[in-house]
Amino acid sequence: GVEPLMQKIQSEIRRVDASILAAVRQQSNSGTKAKEELAAATNAVQELMYKIREIKTKAEQSETMVQEICRDIKKLDCAKRHITTTITALHRLTMLVSAVEQLQVMASKRQYKEAAAQLEAVNQLCSHFEAYRDVPKISELREKLKNIKKILKSHVYSDFTSLGTGKETEDEDLLQQLSDACLVVDALEPSVREELVKNFCSKELISYKQIFDGAELAKLDKTERRYAWIKRRLRSNEDTWKIFPPSWHVDYLLCIQFCKITRTQLVDILNNLKEKPDVATLLLALQRTLEFEEELAEKFSGGTTTARNKELESDDENEGTEHNKIVSDIRKKYEKKLGVPNDEAEQDKEKQKDLSVPGAGV
Repeated sequence: GVEPLMQKIQSEIRRVDASILAAVRQQSNSGTKAKEELAAATNAVQELMYKIREIKTKAEQSETMVQEICRDIKKLDCAKRHITTTITALHRLTMLVSAVEQLQVMASKRQYKEAAAQLEAVNQLCSHFEAYRDVPKISELREKLKNIKKILKSHVYSDFTSLGTGKETEDEDLLQQLSDACLVVDALEPSVREELVKNFCSKELISYKQIFDGAELAKLDKTERRYAWIKRRLRSNEDTWKIFPPSWHVDYLLCIQFCKITRTQLVDILNNLKEKPDVATLLLALQRTLEFEEELAEKFSGGTTTARNKELESDDENEGTEHNKIVSDIRKKYEKKLGVPNDEAEQDKEKQKDLSVPGAGV
């Protein structure tokens, strides 16, 4: 009947109410839990942000510390370099002071060979102090070195005046000393060597100028005697002049100076002729001159081209227009007619007369 059905419906209603109540309670609990979880998540995020800020702060502090460490390392490295440079400079300064003192002793004793090597070392040490020229101690050392160089130069020039004093053979000790002196000259300024060689060549040619500037030999037909004189001079002094380094080209420079003097004297002779010169005499002088030029070219063909070109350029610049005209005229007119005068007897007579003049013989 109806009663059982009603009971069944009420039972179902109670079950549904219980389910609804359970669902409401569950929903209520879920909302509370969600709020709690949200609050927990918010706290976790805040804590994470705090930790991130803390890490960032520590990173900035670490970066600052690293920069300070690097800056200190750079300072230490710079200080190390300065200390190393200072120690090196002081060491070199000590060496320079000692070397200058030793050089002074060597210069006073004329120990040229040792002084040359010492001077090279001193010059090398001085190059390290170019930036300290204004330092009083360096200025004092440079001035002292300058005075020592002057002393060495004076001693070398003085010793070279003993060379070629008319002796048949030079003293071996003197030659060795002068050979060592050349090493010192090479260690000094290039101008010292140039001046020394120039003075030496001028001294060697003093007798030549005296002999061939006199009335007996200051003639055009005596031109051959001039070339014989210089060739004899080169032969007789060949061993003695070995004291000079080959790079100095002393014999070459001597011949250059000889040629300049000879040219000047021959031009004067031609200008002072009262009458027209004999054609045969001109031809003979020209022939001997050309032969002498060929001998010089052959002798010095293996030398330094640059140095010789410089000498030749200087020679050309100083050459007078009058001399050029004389030489060119003779070359044009008589180059194809070179010959020896027929009057050989007269020439023999003149040669015998030449031999009576001191220093003019072959």
